[in-house]
Amino acid sequence: MTVKRREKPLSVNPLRIGQSLGAVLALQGCYRALPIIHGAQGCSAFPKALLTRHFREPIAVQTSALQEMDVIFDANRNLEEALHTVLTKHRPDIVGIIGSELTDVAGADYAGMLKQYKRERNMRGGLAFAVTLPDLGGSMESGFAAAVEAMIDELIQQGGMLRGQRNPNPRQITLLPAASMTPGDVMELKEIAGSFGFKAIALPDVSTSLSGHLLTGFSPLTRGGVPLDSMMQSLQSGLTLAFGGSMERAARRLHNALGTPYKVFPASMGLRATDQLMETLQQISGVPVPVRYRWERENLLDCMLDAHFQFAGASAVAALESDHLRSVAGWLAELGVERRALVVPCETTAVSELEEDVYVGDLDDAEALGAGADLWIGSSHGMAGAERIGAAFMAAGFPVWNELGAYMKVSVGYRGAMEWTNRAGNFLMRREAQRHEGSVRHR
Repeated sequence: MTVKRREKPLSVNPLRIGQSLGAVLALQGCYRALPIIHGAQGCSAFPKALLTRHFREPIAVQTSALQEMDVIFDANRNLEEALHTVLTKHRPDIVGIIGSELTDVAGADYAGMLKQYKRERNMRGGLAFAVTLPDLGGSMESGFAAAVEAMIDELIQQGGMLRGQRNPNPRQITLLPAASMTPGDVMELKEIAGSFGFKAIALPDVSTSLSGHLLTGFSPLTRGGVPLDSMMQSLQSGLTLAFGGSMERAARRLHNALGTPYKVFPASMGLRATDQLMETLQQISGVPVPVRYRWERENLLDCMLDAHFQFAGASAVAALESDHLRSVAGWLAELGVERRALVVPCETTAVSELEEDVYVGDLDDAEALGAGADLWIGSSHGMAGAERIGAAFMAAGFPVWNELGAYMKVSVGYRGAMEWTNRAGNFLMRREAQRHEGSVRHR
């Protein structure tokens, strides 16, 4: 595998999403949390608008509302005022200060300011951390992972535990879902772990916050998600399961500080990836794979057999975040689909083990490299490109606004692989029917 870039002077229709949006997403999976973006008002308006459009739910986020003169003289003064207002008015359990390009280029030491603020105000009973996420590099996935790492560091520090000083619970595991996992995916992972007799704590847990609810009234804080006491309890887990290469560093932090063993699943989609998850859970629990999942595996194999006429000889282009792309590429390989173009927003280690070339680029690269492909898998930003190359468009990743309930679609487990297989097969069938109808009209 080789990571490549096409030679061109500019980015056309960018695929990359800012890291700060990933950090905001991570905090949405924590109960009574509030992210504060240290930057201009637009730095928070953009993530809020995209996340709201994707999840169709209110998104909790605040800003320090910097202007030019604030950055020149004292950017942290605005942050201190915003933090004080948030803490006194809303009393969140968790506060995450997210740096922006504006403050990082100016050299504002907001992490130091937060430490001083916590020391002077004697802050206790909550969780407050800062994370530096300039948009000069990385993407949504790396921002999400960095926020989780900062969260875990603060949990460990507040827990005050060292290696050998904790009493791990062998029947409790911590799940670290990747940024690309939907609330439906996280819910499925928790159910799978629970079926083996484990108490699973997802960190963060978007399955109970962004999965849709009918709560009345307005709250400036997140609703649902993992509570702070459960986050502290996760330090006693007997095992950490990380899904996606981007979450390995967070799992390693728990291991280095507390000695918690961990296992990383680089891919989370398809037959092979689910077999590996089931095998791991069976080994550490001593419980046979439940009959439900044995039947689901049979259903998936039958589904793959039924759909092989649609996928035989087909080709696909995928433009996704790195962890998500690796999972999708493995699933396509199991179906025998040619992966004509694989495009990621930035280079990571997650795609280093793929057999095909991976391009770091934008949606223009996906369109040029994927010419002639039958299926396009990516965010809603790629709809026009898919139409231009004549490919069936399958919405996935972030953001998706052209489908209702996209945020609850399941891709993990046998059931998720079956749903994706049927969905993609249906797109290809409709495309073939439309092409046949068009050829008949031209005769």
